[in-house]
Amino acid sequence: MSLLYPIFNLFRKVRRFISTFLTKRMLSKYGNGFISAKIARIASTAKVFVENDVSFNGMTISGNGTVKIGSHFHSGENVKIMLGSHDYEYGDGLPYGLHTTEKHVCIDEYVWLGSDVIISGNVHISEGAIVAIGSVVVKDVPKCAIVGGNPAKIIKYRDEANYDKLKASLNV
Repeated sequence: MSLLYPIFNLFRKVRRFISTFLTKRMLSKYGNGFISAKIARIASTAKVFVENDVSFNGMTISGNGTVKIGSHFHSGENVKIMLGSHDYEYGDGLPYGLHTTEKHVCIDEYVWLGSDVIISGNVHISEGAIVAIGSVVVKDVPKCAIVGGNPAKIIKYRDEANYDKLKASLNV
């Protein structure tokens, strides 16, 4: 049993190294300290920009548009960001036309997304926000808000004074 743990730990490190390497190739820009525990699935029509110390644990980004992720972001497993899709209003086909829409998602710094979160296009998640597991985010999320549900609603807010104090101590 004592031999299995180091072997398992080595396997996890190798898998994370490979996943990070391959995911970086799909990003438009990435900062220092980017880690991907699993290979992300990013559409070729999506432009993804990530800052420093970003951690993906199973990310799917589909559709047409851009995603900007701030520093110190962390995601749970199976997170989906759905950008633009088929344009059903254009009128050149049914159930939707051949044209696509383009949408954008902005996620500020120090945001934590739980597992199985879905984010729709044209959403801004402000700094310090936490999105609970299984949530579907269809509207902007304010600073330090904790949201959950389908559609995601504000459950409560983090202690913003404590958040700002912790953030200041990290940036010293």
